[in-house]
This record gives sequence, structure tokens and C-alpha cells, in this order.
Amino acid sequence: MKSYLFSTDNERGGVILCDIDTLPDAVDYLKQRFKGVVRVEQGRDFWSEKEGFGSLPVLETENPTGPPASS
Repeated sequence: MKSYLFSTDNERGGVILCDIDTLPDAVDYLKQRFKGVVRVEQGRDFWSEKEGFGSLPVLETENPTGPPASS
């Protein structure tokens, strides 16, 4: 299961939890189910009507391996 956050052109939207595995498939599904979908997000990946598909960069302050061990 994955969750997708979406918004519409009338400032509505929500979160959908489903068995759709890819963002492009989720975009297609949400655009068919809800009128005016303009943005869909899943983690760092997104689709928007104006920008298309993209990914947000990892912030330099984030440590993907976790916090340093304390001594």
C-alpha cells in the first residue's frame, strides 16, 4: 500500500491509500476520479500540472544513515 497526497484547482484534495505502485499510474487514476487534479505527491516525488514529474532534492542537513553514535 502507498499513500498519495493530491490537490485540485479549487483548493481541495486529500490523501488516498491504495495499491497503485507508481506515481504516473496514481496521477492517471486521481485525474479520472476527481475533477481538477493539479498536483500529486508521494514521498519526494511529485507531479504537477505546470511542472510535470519531478523529485524534491535531499536537504544537506538530512542524514540518511541516522544520527551519529554518541560516545
